[in-house]
Amino acid sequence: MNYSGLRRILHFISVSVFVVFSMNTCALAGNDFDWFWFVYEKGKYYTSTYTVYRPVYLKNIYHDSSFTASVMPVVYWKYTTQRQHTAKGVFGFYESVDYRGPHHYENDTGIFPFLLYGTSTDEKDRYLHVWPFGGIIKGKLATDSITTYIFPGVALFFLYPASSYYVMAVYLVASLIPVYVHYTSKDYDAHGILWPLIQWGKSPVRDDMRIMPVYAHSKKDGFYDTYSYGLLYNVRKEYIGNDIMHTYFFVPLYARRWLESGKAQSSSLLWPFFSWGYNDKHGNLEINFPWPFVQIRDCNDPFIYKRIYFPFYGKYIEKNKTAFFITPLYFALENHATGYDSQYSIYGILFWYFKRDYGNEHQRYGKHWRFYKLWPLFHYEYNDRGDSSFAFLSILPFRDEEGYERLYQPFFSIIEYSKQYNGDRSFGLFLRTYFQHWNDNDFTMKIPFIISYSKKSNVLNHISLLLSFFSYTNDDVLQEFCIGWIPVYRNVKDKKAYEAQIKKLALVRNAEGGTILHDSGFWYVSTLPGAAVYSLRF
Repeated sequence: MNYSGLRRILHFISVSVFVVFSMNTCALAGNDFDWFWFVYEKGKYYTSTYTVYRPVYLKNIYHDSSFTASVMPVVYWKYTTQRQHTAKGVFGFYESVDYRGPHHYENDTGIFPFLLYGTSTDEKDRYLHVWPFGGIIKGKLATDSITTYIFPGVALFFLYPASSYYVMAVYLVASLIPVYVHYTSKDYDAHGILWPLIQWGKSPVRDDMRIMPVYAHSKKDGFYDTYSYGLLYNVRKEYIGNDIMHTYFFVPLYARRWLESGKAQSSSLLWPFFSWGYNDKHGNLEINFPWPFVQIRDCNDPFIYKRIYFPFYGKYIEKNKTAFFITPLYFALENHATGYDSQYSIYGILFWYFKRDYGNEHQRYGKHWRFYKLWPLFHYEYNDRGDSSFAFLSILPFRDEEGYERLYQPFFSIIEYSKQYNGDRSFGLFLRTYFQHWNDNDFTMKIPFIISYSKKSNVLNHISLLLSFFSYTNDDVLQEFCIGWIPVYRNVKDKKAYEAQIKKLALVRNAEGGTILHDSGFWYVSTLPGAAVYSLRF
């Protein structure tokens, strides 16, 4: 097939797709909600508006921010505010962050570990790092700059092909070790060879030396003084106010930490499995015997109550938050915050019960909100404002109504129903093969490619059959009747709005290389020689 033939086929497909969307959306151009099958949807959700083309595009627009995504977490997702744009993708390995100020711009972009680079209006904030060759990174990992040279471990993949996943894991770790590294943090300057094995650094108050696994010493005047021998014997002295804390640690057999004043002390045998200690200042007593299976703690400041007998039973209270579980029967999180109480409970992993109660009405949850889910069969939620929704199936094992659920939920929907406090309601069957949306004044129903029907104030507004082969429209813009996509009757009621529609569709024509023809007051799109001529109004 030559290029010209392929171009004509692609052109025809693109125009056909636009036609399908046009005939299902134009009739509702003035409404807040519109859709095409499970593929396309736009609408309002409380204080936000959204548009989604599943699964390739999702955008939520809020008062001063937005969220955009495409096939997440594989492709990308992006958060945007007035000052910062953060985009992530490829399961989080890709990240790009824009900082925007009145007189300053800065961007950090990376595909870990392959490429990291930064651009800025200030030259000092620009950097480039290419793995496995090296480079410089600025403003990351609590440092001002990090400079690396060559990551030789990459050669292992080529010289000695990995024979197992364990060997592969060792190669991956080795490939992240640079021959030489130099980093700075304020007045601290450090160097490393095959980091983290060998490192030395210095500042006016700090001095570090490490030769693993033989010896390490780290000192900061007035803060700490630490020694390590063979990674097994460790000694540390910390200056805490007018007191001094000492630590002796012989890994993993024995450890002891105490204040010279005697106000605090802790010990450990076979760390981290057996440990116990107290702190008189905070009223703290803690026992782990053995960790993580038995964990007991009582503390007055901040208030903490912990009783964990893993994996069977656990209760953890910190200030106004509580976590509780009886494995595998029950898991619960409670939060008693200022202005509201919340509780998230999961029974036997499969049944979820979430609730929120507010002192003052919340714009999303009202004063009382409840959510039920029997995973993966269905979920149901409602609040006292009159909002409610139901879906069968509901297979996502987490709740993310404006992200993953909005992008993927309709792909699995057999039955769905929703109602909003303003009277808008929706009902769909079998992946929205049948779907209707209505309120007190409007009603719209669609079966893709078969029929589209809508009415306003009990008056027929639009109906189309068989890809709009037959269609009738009677709205604020025009009254029109078409047979075989050809308008046999047309009465333009609002010429200005009608011309705006023509201009909008002309943009598509320009992008696709088609032509707009005008014939005795009728507008058409001419696509390919010998192809059908489509009316621009569906």
